Amino acid sequence: MVSPMSLADLIHKHWLNVATAALFGLAFWRIGLSPELPAVFAFIFGGALLAVIDWRIQRLPSRIIYLTFAGVAAGLAFASIVERDVVPLATAVVGALLFTNAFFVIWLATTKFTGMTVLGFGDVRLAAVLGLLLGWYGLPYVLYGAIAGHLLAIAIAAATCIHRRQLYVRYSFGPPLIAGTLAVVLFHA
Repeated sequence: MVSPMSLADLIHKHWLNVATAALFGLAFWRIGLSPELPAVFAFIFGGALLAVIDWRIQRLPSRIIYLTFAGVAAGLAFASIVERDVVPLATAVVGALLFTNAFFVIWLATTKFTGMTVLGFGDVRLAAVLGLLLGWYGLPYVLYGAIAGHLLAIAIAAATCIHRRQLYVRYSFGPPLIAGTLAVVLFHA
């Protein structure tokens, strides 16, 4: 006879599903039935998966990034059609270009000229998704999302260095960027 799983076992086994569902609920509570909600849901779904993968193996799979980008772009295009306003969609595209180009310059400068690896190229690809979603709300939100993600990354790096008692510790940059972006999107109002 198979013993029934306890609630704690179920949550432990399916914690990513539980966390994603909780974030969906938080997004629905904060944003409501707005036209951009499908884009935010696509970001949460892909972002949660990307954050877990990057945290575990320190790699952001291109295919998942591109699928998340496509979901967010389709959601924002839908929102633009519903609202009959292309300005937020154009701002979102500009936000994606700005964030991606800024990260590309950082990646190129650190990798090619200094030999250090501050950002991986997956982070550059991820910046397009982040900038696209943040740009929907306006270009200042792209900056707010970048600042929030970087502050969270600095806090994680400091805590990791203190915990491991090492000055240099390699860690993933994607999860704090995703969390910072989601925080700005959910609490922008």
